[in-house]
Amino acid sequence: MSSKPIIAVGLNPAWQKTLVFEKLRFYEVNRAKSAVWTASGKGINFVRATGNWGKTDSIVYQFAGGENGAKIVKCLEDEGLKHHSANVATETRICSTCLCLESGKMTELIEPSGTISGTESASLLQDLKNALPSSLGLSLCGTYPPGITEDFYKEAAREAARLKLPVLMDAWMNVNSVIEEGSVDVLKINMEEFFALTKCSDIESALKQCFKSPVKITAVTAGPGNAYLGAEGKIWEYKIPRLGKIINPIGAGDTVSAVFFSELVTGAEPHEAFASGLAAASASCLTPRGGEFCKEKALKIRENMSVVLKKLN
Repeated sequence: MSSKPIIAVGLNPAWQKTLVFEKLRFYEVNRAKSAVWTASGKGINFVRATGNWGKTDSIVYQFAGGENGAKIVKCLEDEGLKHHSANVATETRICSTCLCLESGKMTELIEPSGTISGTESASLLQDLKNALPSSLGLSLCGTYPPGITEDFYKEAAREAARLKLPVLMDAWMNVNSVIEEGSVDVLKINMEEFFALTKCSDIESALKQCFKSPVKITAVTAGPGNAYLGAEGKIWEYKIPRLGKIINPIGAGDTVSAVFFSELVTGAEPHEAFASGLAAASASCLTPRGGEFCKEKALKIRENMSVVLKKLN
């Protein structure tokens, strides 16, 4: 494992409550079978997943405030996950996830995030910039809370690019100017978000549009459906093996990003790196906590995955 970490920027963490139901019925009283609290959010799940994969080290840079923020910090330290948590005045949000064992589906209820002050934002950004020279790369994970603008991502990506570090973005809302600036090398996005971003209705047209953008690699997921990778004018299609009983799909996309980027920064070919990320994400659906998975199961899923280089129209 490299001694240098990937820096994951996860500005919108959550103290997550997961309620498990045998059968979830809407508009009725539902009594949970079990309840689990844990630290969550795209950056946290990223770091948890890279730790499970074991190829690179990683650290999450985030805001944490109030009692919920303190609980997140303690949870991360108990897990042994590296973090740089900037203490802020506003309370960190709670996210409640309801899992239905019968259907394998979930519903997520997310509180609004509090507003981050300009001083708090500038301080974390400077800490992040100071840490970049000693890192393997930068991953920009998800949305940002009120008080933060895309300028935070822009400045972080710009500094990483200046240092010739690879930058992955796993976000799509209000990030167009970040992408257009040319500092993002890899875009990881789900299918619905990708079509909204590109204004296209089919995957080949959308990926061809990305070939004209500064982004070098575009990775598109679709839950259990086929995934796609566009790089160097080529498109790969991935057919993911069917899983058994799903436990929790939350954090699967974050797991894709973590393992995919971990493989990329250590020299794997993009289409192979993405296959590893997809396999790990599938394995993470078989565990109760986002970003957690059995690597042996992930490798087995990878063996049974179909990867095809598509002919372009």
